[in-house]
Amino acid sequence: MIYLQNLNKRYGKKILFKDINLHLRPKEKLGLIGENGTGKTTLFRVITQMESLDSGNVVIRKGAKLAMLAQELTSEEETVLERVVMGDKHFAEVSRKMHSLENNMRLHEESPEEWSRQYGELQHEFEHLNGYERESQAQTILSGLGFKEGQWEKPLAEFSGGWRMRVELARLLSRKPDVLLLDEPTNHLDLRSVIWLESFLKSYEGSILLISHDRRFLNKIIEGIVELDQGTLTRYAGNYDNYEALKLAREEQLQAEAVNQQKRIAEIERFVERFRAKNTKATQVQSRIKMLNKMERVETATRSKTIHFRLPQPARTGRMVVELSDVDKSYGPVQVYKNFSTRLERGWKVALVGENGAGKSTLLKLMAGVLKHESGEIKLGANVTRAYYAQHHSDALNPDHTVMESLDESAGHLMRTQKHNILGAFLFSGDDVNKKVGILSGGERSRLALARILSNPASLLLLDEPTNHLDMRSTEFLAAALADYEGSLCAISHDRYFLDGIINRVWEIENQTITEYIGNYSDYEYFKAREAEQKKVQVADADLKIDNNNLKKNKDRKRNNAKIRKEKYHQIKPMKTRLQEVENRLEQVMQEKTTAEKEMSDPTIHQKNQRTRLLKVIQQQNKLGKEEDQLMQEWDELSRAIEQSEADSVKT
Repeated sequence: MIYLQNLNKRYGKKILFKDINLHLRPKEKLGLIGENGTGKTTLFRVITQMESLDSGNVVIRKGAKLAMLAQELTSEEETVLERVVMGDKHFAEVSRKMHSLENNMRLHEESPEEWSRQYGELQHEFEHLNGYERESQAQTILSGLGFKEGQWEKPLAEFSGGWRMRVELARLLSRKPDVLLLDEPTNHLDLRSVIWLESFLKSYEGSILLISHDRRFLNKIIEGIVELDQGTLTRYAGNYDNYEALKLAREEQLQAEAVNQQKRIAEIERFVERFRAKNTKATQVQSRIKMLNKMERVETATRSKTIHFRLPQPARTGRMVVELSDVDKSYGPVQVYKNFSTRLERGWKVALVGENGAGKSTLLKLMAGVLKHESGEIKLGANVTRAYYAQHHSDALNPDHTVMESLDESAGHLMRTQKHNILGAFLFSGDDVNKKVGILSGGERSRLALARILSNPASLLLLDEPTNHLDMRSTEFLAAALADYEGSLCAISHDRYFLDGIINRVWEIENQTITEYIGNYSDYEYFKAREAEQKKVQVADADLKIDNNNLKKNKDRKRNNAKIRKEKYHQIKPMKTRLQEVENRLEQVMQEKTTAEKEMSDPTIHQKNQRTRLLKVIQQQNKLGKEEDQLMQEWDELSRAIEQSEADSVKT
């Protein structure tokens, strides 16, 4: 589908690409990773011819359609649905010409054959582009990305930048290109939209090249990783977890090769120095000098320094941290909460989940004190201090301060080494710490705001999508810091792997009420799956009772139905027995996967002497993942077979 051949590009002294090669095959899904600033987004721009190369070729299969998620905000004059349906320029032009021809009665009267020929060609292309299905497809995609039906006809000007980026993603997906180039597509999505997008991309028929810092999102979608590091592109088979293990093994191999090569170089250099002055050895000396000049040096991969220090901890609070009692909150005519009450206690680390518009961000802002409520009471516990983080929070930074000066405002009590470590974890290193805040990008300001919060944490942290604009390394640092944090926490995030490492309960918000689930996000998913199955059983039981009551009206039908049920019972019983066995094993597998994931998050497992343990855990994860897929497939088949048999029994 796409061939990258010996690509070279540099900016001044910095080499972005050094003879890199890649083949993206049809229907292949690859993750593109690398530390911030390595050139991932630039590579996308090169592929789409938005940026030039110093040398090399990008070969795209003839006729293949490429689409890249645009980072620029769209025109505000169109409605949401118009932008998604008509955002494809070719389709829009075909639609315009068809409409124009339909109204061209003069041509139709003067030359009906020519009119028919032109309209036939346009209609054929319109159908080829799925023109008659585009609107319904667009509505389905918009719903998946969190838009409600009443929002489809609203102008884009009424939506924030993040929501307009969702529209751009919907426009991209509705075009169904042969190749999707997605640069951090989850940054502007809530959790449920991420899960929908994950499912959509997993079954997508085209090729995908995906940049993402969301480990779990990558694991679910991609089948290979390409890493951009030191200007080179290295390919690894499997998902992100496999990549980590394979990279560690490759680095150890490269390190061993480099050590052996250095020994060989030292031996040759000693020979040259020893016999350089002897005429009888001149030929051998020159031969070895040529050998040294031709020898291609083994380059080991660069690894960012791991930061080893404990962040400051907040003062201990009373048991009750924040309590809301009979709170009312509305936005104009829209009531979000009515007589709403809840409380958060010391040590609780909560993830807020729920449908878009359920009130997650509103609840976070109410607890943070940045949003006023109409009635009721919001009370803080003893010794509680609050810190709230949201994307716009970074706008409050002093633009005249340098990055280091800005951190000093909240972290003046820390040693300079600690400050540099914190800034380095959020991608500020070297001269970056002397940059003025006023010239930082939005993402850089967001990272600085996070660094300030962590350097002097309050006893209650309220975080709204903190991993946006962070790369994998910074996300891992943030997760480690929050896991170690001894205060209370309430967070909204679309990154499930990140949540798994920091929370101990989930609050699901629906219809102005909270349902609490104890455990991490994986535990919550498991509980929700069980609830869904229990609802299915309850509905089936209720339907069966209704049908049985109707059958009692007729003795003959009742007697006949009893006989049929008996026969069906003997047919269904073995399937139900097997279904119970599958459910029991599935529960066990999911628990084992949770244990393995926790072990993978243990920092000690990535130490050099723990390689055998690491590979063993990865192998176990792969084995459990395959078994889980097989069990889920069998469970689905058994459930459908049982439902069908029971339905047939009721009909009879």
